[in-house]
Amino acid sequence: MTQEIKFQDGGSYEQWMGVWSQLVGDQFLKWLSPQPDATWIDIGCGNGTFTEQIYNAHAPKEIQALDPSPEQIDYAAQRIPSENVSFQVGDAMDLPFEADRFDYATMALVLFFVPEPAVGVSEMVRVTGSNGSISAYVWDVLEGGLPAEPISAQLRRLDIAYPIAPSAEVSRMDRLEETWVEAGLKNVETKQISVQRTFDNFQQFWDITTLSPSIGPTVKSQPDITKRVKLMTQEALGVDDTEPVTVTGFANAIKGNK
Repeated sequence: MTQEIKFQDGGSYEQWMGVWSQLVGDQFLKWLSPQPDATWIDIGCGNGTFTEQIYNAHAPKEIQALDPSPEQIDYAAQRIPSENVSFQVGDAMDLPFEADRFDYATMALVLFFVPEPAVGVSEMVRVTGSNGSISAYVWDVLEGGLPAEPISAQLRRLDIAYPIAPSAEVSRMDRLEETWVEAGLKNVETKQISVQRTFDNFQQFWDITTLSPSIGPTVKSQPDITKRVKLMTQEALGVDDTEPVTVTGFANAIKGNK
């Protein structure tokens, strides 16, 4: 049995996923095209990267951000010094807010971690006002969209188990759309967002990517596994020790109105 994926270190998460989150978040927000002076709930905010993007780009009236990890919330609370933004520990399937409270409810790279995605979406719908926006985006886990895919692919070749998000199936575009339609949402639209990140060299790529709690503990569990997977990954990427490494990730995005 593989270990659970846990995000408990906001600083480590920032090194590993922060840049990726910003890249995909920028495209997602342009596509969402939100109105200024709106009220938001950012569910599963992690260390606050996407919350900060909303705050900086769209002049919100209010953002309520929550995450199940106290460590992530502590980190997030330091990055936006505004009384219009509030961070708290909370559960995506039991939001601590009254009905019809927000203009925008969103989950960024989160829905596949929600034990029952349909319940999470129903909670988003509940706390959003009439004609409000309910949206999300998730790495396409099952089709190779995760930024760690170059390493994950080698683990699969070696038949080495590693943890994936518990509700990975919802990352499929058709399942994502089905979930929104079943929630009774209108004007449902989807979009695949592809982003690239370039690392200075293979060692930088390896060091940063193995900070991922989904593959890092597995890759680093034994020296012989580390050496073999590292060599296989470098060969698959076709780079020497000095060349830059460019990696692509892609996420499936969805939006609809209540």
